[in-house]
Amino acid sequence: MSEVKQQDLFDAEEQDRGLSTIDQLFKDVKRYRKCSEFQKRLDFYSNFPYLGVYNAELVAQQRPGARFVLTAKKWAEKYNRKIKANARPLIILVPFHPVDFLFDVSDTKPTDNIKKVDDNAIIERIIERFMYDYKRGYGFYMDNLWTNMEKQGIYYQKCPSGSELFAEIRTDQSEDLFVPVYKDVAVLHHNYFIISVNSGLGITEELSRIFHELAHLFCHHFTCPWWEARPCSKIEKEFEAETVSFLVCQRLGIKSHAVEYLANYFADNNLIPEISAELVFQAVDIIQDMASGYMSVIDCLLYKKDKEFKAKVDIEREKKKKERERAKALKVIY
Repeated sequence: MSEVKQQDLFDAEEQDRGLSTIDQLFKDVKRYRKCSEFQKRLDFYSNFPYLGVYNAELVAQQRPGARFVLTAKKWAEKYNRKIKANARPLIILVPFHPVDFLFDVSDTKPTDNIKKVDDNAIIERIIERFMYDYKRGYGFYMDNLWTNMEKQGIYYQKCPSGSELFAEIRTDQSEDLFVPVYKDVAVLHHNYFIISVNSGLGITEELSRIFHELAHLFCHHFTCPWWEARPCSKIEKEFEAETVSFLVCQRLGIKSHAVEYLANYFADNNLIPEISAELVFQAVDIIQDMASGYMSVIDCLLYKKDKEFKAKVDIEREKKKKERERAKALKVIY
């Protein structure tokens, strides 16, 4: 009997074509493409804004009924709860480590003796409070987007109020960007993209429109100096962009116009278009990070794709490194 090796379990032809594991799942398992099933998964992903979407999918695979998951350490430190003896850990992926283990709230119990009925009430308050504290103000998200879009090579502008254009993204290298490297240092460079949004929109719709246009970028819907456009139909592009906008908005507590689009699509169709779930998941995570806080310039497109810009940034980083070393040396002396 011949030995079966680990690599023999995987389809080399599919890997050569670059079809990701998650895309293969959505391709092979037909129920994943049913609108009713896809809607359920979107709702599930929305309930775990603190997890990357891929990890939320891993949780969904292992525990479809999960409500709030944390590590055993976090349960103990933040909520004074311990893991039940028969609890089954949920496996997720983490950067720079193989995996991590999470436990759903249903697999925990208070370290103190509390009646079951009382603990159920406590669980509801834990989830409600966490979701409330996680959400931030709309202005907070907009400020972060302004800063982080520049690091992605995007120039942002408002169209005149009353224009028929709601929003668009296009390739363009005609504008200057002052890209922040540190709080007190910015690098001058040209843009690669322009996002235009109608100035007459309210802030929630403005945010959801920005997310939609960013999705077109990160899902590779058009050709730019850094990559070729994916072969997608207009319906597939719009469905992916609306799905990304919907998920980012839901996970951040922002009202989205994408809700109506998806509801209408689900009402009129049985199956979703042939989307790349991999790129949708990646786009959601990137855009949510852009809206949620500071992003290091070295993690963004300009630094990764533009050698001239990278060289400018590396000069500033080296200067900053030397400043810190001098400050440290002076502190040791005195």
